[in-house]
Amino acid sequence: MIKFLHCADLHLDSPFKGLSSLPEGLFLRLFDSAFLSFKRLVDLAIKEEVDFVIIAGDLYDSGQRSLKAQSFLKNCFVRLETHNIQVYISHGNHDPLDGQWITLDWPKNVHFFEGNAIQTLSYEKEGKTIARIHGFSYETSAITDNRTQHYPEKKDGFYHIGVLHGQADGYSGHSRYAPFLLSELLKKGYDYWALGHIHKKMDLNDEPPVRYSGNIQGRHSGETGEKGGYIVTLHENQASSRFVSTSDIEWHEAVIQLENFERLQEVITYCEEIKDTYRQDQKGVFLIITLSGHTPLYPELLDGSFIEELEGILREEDVESSFVYVVTIKNDTLPSKQNELSLKQSAFFQDVLHVLQDEGEREIALAELITHKTARKHISLGHEDWEEITKQAEQLLLAELNKG
Repeated sequence: MIKFLHCADLHLDSPFKGLSSLPEGLFLRLFDSAFLSFKRLVDLAIKEEVDFVIIAGDLYDSGQRSLKAQSFLKNCFVRLETHNIQVYISHGNHDPLDGQWITLDWPKNVHFFEGNAIQTLSYEKEGKTIARIHGFSYETSAITDNRTQHYPEKKDGFYHIGVLHGQADGYSGHSRYAPFLLSELLKKGYDYWALGHIHKKMDLNDEPPVRYSGNIQGRHSGETGEKGGYIVTLHENQASSRFVSTSDIEWHEAVIQLENFERLQEVITYCEEIKDTYRQDQKGVFLIITLSGHTPLYPELLDGSFIEELEGILREEDVESSFVYVVTIKNDTLPSKQNELSLKQSAFFQDVLHVLQDEGEREIALAELITHKTARKHISLGHEDWEEITKQAEQLLLAELNKG
């Protein structure tokens, strides 16, 4: 039997772009949150008396690793060494081997996978080989070839664990680095696949487990929910595991339907009640509130002043320890269904909608931006992007028509 901790995507030194407008104390706590989350994972590994820890890529947020982040990890690994816990690490697309950093001397319990080829490392216990751990590190930040064919197949009685930082075929949302097919992994006959790169805990297969552990700390509103790592036990042909949340701050989104609300005071009261349901002991929560649905309050929400004042009301609290901080309130409401139908049937709305849906008109609208040296770097819009732009344009148009 062996027991280990599987985590990935620490992203230490993440700059948390777009959040500098947070109150200074909150921003500093968010900046340190990934460090605290990993410290808690180390505490967990020691408490659970695991045999080893697997980190499946992206320890740092960039190839230029700060001395602070490296020293922090070294101290964590020294703690694990005192408890005879080994550490197996692969570097991912954010912290490839060709990055720039100050080279430190790592404790002997730390094992880094090399680049350019799949490497097999053996875990020994009481002088006997117990497990084979296979993986590789990114040599550069963009490994786009499928390397699963180079992982060796299991042909002995040891436990075999694959470590892979990459994009499963059929899953979107992240850059398509080190792509692979689930079927290719299963052919290897391994007892467990420890995956990294996708910032959401996700099981691709149950027996044997093929799993993304997700990142250890949500960095923005798109990374909601619990973040942490898995304690995994392999015993003979059975695998059992449990997820443990260690993040200091969680991101959540609450969608509030306003169809049955008739007064703004009702909205205020309900938002306060909803906010309190997200409160957790000794943990911070960043909450995004989205007001949605067809509502008679639509005209009163148009100018945004109520939304701004509501944000101020919901933020009035102590944020030193446990807190729920409302980052923003989104207004996705629509006019009452009868009013919306009338507006959408107007000739003007139909003409504008036709332009939005016409690819030729889009190209004309973007022509000047595409020829601009700086702007064209940021224009790479797919089908889903255009759907979202069209949706937002429709809402803006409805809002303007509703104003009369």
